[in-house]
Amino acid sequence: MQTPAELASKLPANLGSRKILSTRRGTIGVATLAAVAALVVLLVFMNNYRQSVPSATTVKALVAGRVIEKGTPGDVVAGSNLFDVQSVREDQLVGGAFTDPGALRGQVATTDIYKGQQLTSADFAPGADPITSELEGTDRAISVPLDAAHGNIGNIHAGSRVDVLGGLNAEISGGAARPILDVLARDVLVLAAPDKPASTGVGSSSTTNQVELRVSDVEASRIALASDQGKVWLTVRPPTIAKNTPTKPVELGSLIGLGSSSGG
Repeated sequence: MQTPAELASKLPANLGSRKILSTRRGTIGVATLAAVAALVVLLVFMNNYRQSVPSATTVKALVAGRVIEKGTPGDVVAGSNLFDVQSVREDQLVGGAFTDPGALRGQVATTDIYKGQQLTSADFAPGADPITSELEGTDRAISVPLDAAHGNIGNIHAGSRVDVLGGLNAEISGGAARPILDVLARDVLVLAAPDKPASTGVGSSSTTNQVELRVSDVEASRIALASDQGKVWLTVRPPTIAKNTPTKPVELGSLIGLGSSSGG
């Protein structure tokens, strides 16, 4: 008679695996182990691939935050935050793209730039207009004809801050007129002014000088009327820590102490 050991030695070598696969639980177990092994292999492969490929470098780029129309000064684009700063991959950076808002200074848009478009040197050119570069929103530039005294010519220059006074004759009942003067605008930026009074020889003190001012759209109409119908004065403001005193229109009666308060 053969011993149990001798009988076991005659069994097929793969009988154990056949028994496992012959049952449903065994099949599922083997499939699960295979899936786990495949996942481990995939993870190892992805990790090795990431280490072998250098990470993409990103850079900051200026992107239009809204439509920027042709002719818009770069100073306005930079000063009014008409752009967004976005991180883009180096391989997605357009050639000549601006990465520093300071590079827009002194430039002007040569084409319409649409929202989301990168700002590039191809869209801008040097030579922005010094007047329009200072305007945005309700700002308006108005050229006021002034003689040397009324315009403080020689004392003001581009960048000065002034108050604008307007004087004219206001009609009252009976057809009579009375002089009145009021502050038309305060803290106005001078965009351009002559370095010295214009001179044409005799009578040069009354020669007209053109002074360009930045005012609001409402102030522009007030100054234009006062310039046409009366006189405009420019007073120079302190360069720093300027203050304003509440004022009322000045009339001849109040100037010489004959205001309405004395008649009551």
